[in-house]
Amino acid sequence: MTVPHRAAVGSLGGEFCRFAEQRAGGELRWWQRLVAARLLEVDDQGRLCWEAAVISTARQVGKSWWLRELCLWRIHQADRFGEPQDVIHTGKEVAVCREVQRPARVWAKGHQRQRDYKVREVNGQEEIEHLATGSRWMLRAKEAVYGYSVSLGTVDEAWKVPAAAVDEGLAPTMVEREQPQLVLLSTAHRRATSLMLDRRGAALLDLDTGTGDLLIEWSAPRGGDTGDRGAWRQASPHWTPRRQRLIDAAHRRMQAGESVPDADDPDPQESFRAQWLNQWPARKAPEQGPTEPLLPDGVWDGLREDAPGAVGPVWVGLEDDFGVGAAVGCCRRCDDGRLELDGWTRADWDSAIADVLALAAGVRVRRVLVGASMFDRLPADLRRIAEPRAAAATRTGLALLRDLALSGGVVHDVVTGELDDAVGQAHVRENDSGLFLVARGPTHLVKAVVWALAGAHRPTVMPAIR
Repeated sequence: MTVPHRAAVGSLGGEFCRFAEQRAGGELRWWQRLVAARLLEVDDQGRLCWEAAVISTARQVGKSWWLRELCLWRIHQADRFGEPQDVIHTGKEVAVCREVQRPARVWAKGHQRQRDYKVREVNGQEEIEHLATGSRWMLRAKEAVYGYSVSLGTVDEAWKVPAAAVDEGLAPTMVEREQPQLVLLSTAHRRATSLMLDRRGAALLDLDTGTGDLLIEWSAPRGGDTGDRGAWRQASPHWTPRRQRLIDAAHRRMQAGESVPDADDPDPQESFRAQWLNQWPARKAPEQGPTEPLLPDGVWDGLREDAPGAVGPVWVGLEDDFGVGAAVGCCRRCDDGRLELDGWTRADWDSAIADVLALAAGVRVRRVLVGASMFDRLPADLRRIAEPRAAAATRTGLALLRDLALSGGVVHDVVTGELDDAVGQAHVRENDSGLFLVARGPTHLVKAVVWALAGAHRPTVMPAIR
């Protein structure tokens, strides 16, 4: 555990514990109180000391319970921090986050009659809003954390989250907030990305300085006997006879060569070491991985709708196909809040530019997002509203398209034949930096469309109250 922050003179941990225990009607475990006391250390001005924390234990000790209370506590702190508190909760899978939040949604719906909370339960977009302050606890897929303005960012089962989702997506959204915090929680895993490995490694170097990221970890030393019950306890801050029997049974299955239930790691011994001894690997897994379709079968077809009724300004993406063609992508918002997509290819760059100019003559074009290498080839009229786009923007857009498509947040007309084919052929590879588009089919059209989508989806950032 990192030593106390060098500026710390106290903690809000006691206040948090009273809130959690009063709300839930039960006592926190000793380790949950400890983590709260450390995470919420404050300086002599009453300001939070830690900007980021890495918390790691073996499975089934109460991490989810603690995380749920932290998110709820934070959305009740608008007065303390002088602005609405937006909490983004992401992780390995939205389903994992959904299970953490589910009891809180049930609790909040019980208070809706008093108009204390508003609960939204759209698949992949679940949230709880504290109506008195406008603070929100929002669930989002790891690929869809871009564009918000976040007071608390939490990443659950962070071992499988690409570093780019936090470093390029979540962390930048916290820059303008008052005393924001980033919390990474995870049990170890042999195939961990660099997100947890790098942050944990850096925190270990600062363990005795009271600077950097706060690290709190329970784990057994690497290389010991997997049957050592003392090692089991080192990784488990919460211990009961029932837990000992559970781990003992898992250990027997491991010795028999049976895989511990972990679809991400079929090696029985390594899975046991990660889940129950919380032993992190010394280096990250190789970044190369198999390719997969951008969208599962049938998802894009299910988003087809005759005349969706889009209104308002249009965001345009414009990309070259290595000098032998070009593509135009368009996105604008429907009157029901969904985003309508369209896109097509052209034989050359000049034809694509002519299409955009013709489009701008009939509707308001809000932005033109153009491949960085082609920015100088835009006419002056378009360059005024243009922004260059590169690989990082493509990763963001691909993740956003996947997330919104799976949750029904996008729609396309029945006449988007070229775009239908492009999306059907689009394959991606996920590695530590996010989603990468594989060279297959008209990738320039996919890029143009996802750039336009990301531009249209970006919300207005709420300024901090001074």
